[in-house]
Amino acid sequence: MLRLGVDVGGTFTDVAAIDDETGELLVAKTATTPHDHIDGVLGAIGKVVVDPRHVASVRHGTIVHGTTVVTNVIVQRRLPKVALITTRGFRDILEITRSNRPIWGLYDIQWDKPRPLVPRSMRFEVAERIDHKGRVVIPLDKEEAVQLVRHLKGIGTESIAVSFLFSHINSIHEQQMKSIIEQEYPESYVSTSSEVNPQIREYERTSTAVIDACVKPVADRYFRSLEDGLTKAGYKAEQTSLLIMRSSGGVMTSRSASETPVYTVESGPAGGTIGSVFVGELTGLNNLIAIDMGGTTFKVSVVDRGVPRYKTYGEVEWGIPFRIPMIDISEIGAGGGSIGWVDQGGLLRVGPQSAQAVPGPVCYGQGGTEPTITDANLVLGRLDPISLLGGEMRIDKEAAERAISQKIAKPLGMDIVEAASGIIEISNANMLVSMRVSSVERGYDPRDFATIAYGGAGPMVATTLARELGCKRVLIPPHPGIFSAIGMLAADLRLDYMQSFTSLLTEIDMDKMNQIFSHMEENAASQLRRDFAGDYGLVRSADLRYLGQNYEVNTHVPGGNLVDKDLATVANSFNEEHRRLYGHAKPDHPLEMISLRVTIIGFIKRPKMRALSPQEDHGGLKGRRDIFFAKTKGFMETSIYERSRLGPGRRIPGPAIIEEMSSTTILNSDDTAAVDQHGNLVIDL
Repeated sequence: MLRLGVDVGGTFTDVAAIDDETGELLVAKTATTPHDHIDGVLGAIGKVVVDPRHVASVRHGTIVHGTTVVTNVIVQRRLPKVALITTRGFRDILEITRSNRPIWGLYDIQWDKPRPLVPRSMRFEVAERIDHKGRVVIPLDKEEAVQLVRHLKGIGTESIAVSFLFSHINSIHEQQMKSIIEQEYPESYVSTSSEVNPQIREYERTSTAVIDACVKPVADRYFRSLEDGLTKAGYKAEQTSLLIMRSSGGVMTSRSASETPVYTVESGPAGGTIGSVFVGELTGLNNLIAIDMGGTTFKVSVVDRGVPRYKTYGEVEWGIPFRIPMIDISEIGAGGGSIGWVDQGGLLRVGPQSAQAVPGPVCYGQGGTEPTITDANLVLGRLDPISLLGGEMRIDKEAAERAISQKIAKPLGMDIVEAASGIIEISNANMLVSMRVSSVERGYDPRDFATIAYGGAGPMVATTLARELGCKRVLIPPHPGIFSAIGMLAADLRLDYMQSFTSLLTEIDMDKMNQIFSHMEENAASQLRRDFAGDYGLVRSADLRYLGQNYEVNTHVPGGNLVDKDLATVANSFNEEHRRLYGHAKPDHPLEMISLRVTIIGFIKRPKMRALSPQEDHGGLKGRRDIFFAKTKGFMETSIYERSRLGPGRRIPGPAIIEEMSSTTILNSDDTAAVDQHGNLVIDL
């Protein structure tokens, strides 16, 4: 019986199906359908599932789905009609934001902050006030609130965000407002800041609630339509469970995703990081720098001792923040579809513009006219000049050469090969900076880490980037172009809870803190049991900072009933993490606790990966062709291998090209690749 992982990317939609009994893995890749993502999802699933009855009849994890739909709603500003209700006097909080500016706008006198997601005409105030200790100063004016909701109904508002002052301490007024909305306008969607992000900092809390309200109508319709589409395709509701990937690397039910869709922002890339953890367990490599290069973006995340690095702050675009637990994934505009161009100063640039799924790179023959990284790799001999995707996609090398010649080579006075090589070197330099920011600047020594590369284009740059960064080993999992979909099958059910709790560490009310932790854990277990019947675990943490600091560091907290000596353990953990992150610590300086967190994890069965047999090794050599290598600044006749014909124990010296349906791996002259028992390529640099 099969379990499915589905990842909708900017260029391709990927699906991976694994047989729980045999460990057999089936994969497929289709072009993303921007007009209706569900068409692409169902089309991709149809490539690997002949009969819906072959899909596992299990309650959890039948189909795991990661999607960019929620992110695209914000990035592309395709927003429903959303209103914000806030405390009287705070109508313009989305306009005021913070006083900082991006680096690129520091000296630009014409720079403007991003437009708020909710225009001023749709931001409303009501009379209410709670002070900084959670005491009600002015009760909510319920009559005014009722009239406001009736007005919002009259103008066709689809979704409403509610964010009152100090609601993270006392949420009574937000709950009253939500109740009024549900009574007066039950057709609307509503997001309250005390439920979405009960944390200090009014602007960030309000922004997170607004983002949730903006994406909720779209997400709810999408998940419902997907479930309907699966039903029409023959997947019975009582047999098929649809789980949605969370930004934190866990999964949740489609119902939970519809209730708080902000938790699915960046859900697709999280699958790749979780897959990296899973492959690291199989290979014994627990320190990994994961790079994911797809069609539009290049992403970096870090797995430290088998655990992904997390963060609680992100931005959908500069100055529009959201605060949710998420895997720390940095992202830049560098993918196979990233466009090479010449700026006004006559310098060669690459990205962040992308040819995306439509029209795609010039060589795809779908109307693209701008040269991309994929076109450059084709010109340099690194891609199969006959076809891609195992023969499903024909490519036009001459068209790629013409585009690079006209748009890059001639304007810069170069030949075509120099121009193509320049596109690759510049994009590599951009990606290397992103890797350094995510590793070296976060206190990690790359020499202690291996690089794991996936995405359709990730294995093409992996050995070059890893060597430049200082890593000694590269890991390429099977089917790297579909790896995020595979990784989703290794994700557990996960729910995150947090509560504001501000106190000096030396003045903490232990009974109150234990009560809050206990209450959150009870709520978490109750919520999990609604959707899950298996074993689960609880993890506690807290956000701490030195007194006077502006931002916090998340720190592990022991379980059970806490006593005073446990605070010393928490303080030591904080100082160690602060020293690793920033290079220094102040053990004698007072510490301030800001918030408490609980994560509950429902353990889902890990996929069983089939071990390869030595009899499956057929050498794999399929021919030779001339490949351009930057190190020699010229073409070299290079061996080309078919990865599907490589068995365990097979060693391949560089230079070499290893091709497969979803990706191509490049070995430089000093590299040696070995195939392990699960089909991973382990490359020593």
